[in-house]
Amino acid sequence: MSQLILTGVGDYAQNVRLEQQPDLTVGPDDVLLQMEAAPINPVDGLFSNGWYAVQPQLPSFIGSEGVGRVRETGAATEPALAGRRVVILGSYEQGAWADQVVVPARNVVAVPEGIDAAQLSMLTINPITAHLMLTRYVDLKPGDWIAQTLGNSAVARSVITLARIAGIRTISVVRSEKAAEEARAAGGEIVLVDGDDLAERTAQALAGQRLRLVLDGAGGSTAGALATGLEPGGTVVSYSSATGEPPAIPLGNLVYGELSLRGLWVVNWFHTAPRAEIEKVIGDLVDLVARGELAVPVDSTYPLHRYAEAFARNASPERTGKVLFRFDAAA
Repeated sequence: MSQLILTGVGDYAQNVRLEQQPDLTVGPDDVLLQMEAAPINPVDGLFSNGWYAVQPQLPSFIGSEGVGRVRETGAATEPALAGRRVVILGSYEQGAWADQVVVPARNVVAVPEGIDAAQLSMLTINPITAHLMLTRYVDLKPGDWIAQTLGNSAVARSVITLARIAGIRTISVVRSEKAAEEARAAGGEIVLVDGDDLAERTAQALAGQRLRLVLDGAGGSTAGALATGLEPGGTVVSYSSATGEPPAIPLGNLVYGELSLRGLWVVNWFHTAPRAEIEKVIGDLVDLVARGELAVPVDSTYPLHRYAEAFARNASPERTGKVLFRFDAAA
């Protein structure tokens, strides 16, 4: 039994240790999971650096989401969970970088057998964020146009897939031609490389139509350039910021266009949504994974004891997908 423990605030690559005998006491409302897979996500870096809404209480668990199997249930939990395969809600109330971990039962959702563990492990943050952005803010119809920044990211790939299924048309903005190739390979309908004339090229792509929604994970001026193409009363949703800056919406568009700027943090939804809604959304996404329609590229997988290599690969500019910890014999 082993678990990665954060020992100091800062880069997790420099501030974790491998704990060989973690406390696996199962409380009455908890379950004990034997983990199958857990990804390394950008949010893990935010958490370890103290830049996240959830702050580490040192020494702290780490690892935002994953998939595993229930090996023990607490006295107050549903006994039928025993032996079930489950995904962990990425609420950061537990750490997933462990071969076994104790999780509050409210933070797991049972999923079917026979589905790729790697894809299931990445289900509860990026795909759910994409789903919420496409369904909560604007009543999108087939044929409507949306645009997004970070167009080759894991969130953007989920947006592209879910939008295509719903008949929604997409413009995805990226920062390089290499990233554009990745976004096109993921099914991006129109892919634009960011630049000073982005607003003009977006208008040309729309050919007289207007955007109904802009999704921003980059921050800074890119979302503002896309916002010039929004319909009156259109909406910008900010879910992250790769630049560390808020989205910069031109004042004229914001005021005269009566635009809405909204923020989304998926953890709020985990805390407030009815349990039936959470299970329904996860179930629908799992079905898409099972059919091969929803997938995120996996760059590489590592056993937990090779965490230093995993962190180095995750930081590499040559990385072509997610880096995962695997906890089975194949790892």
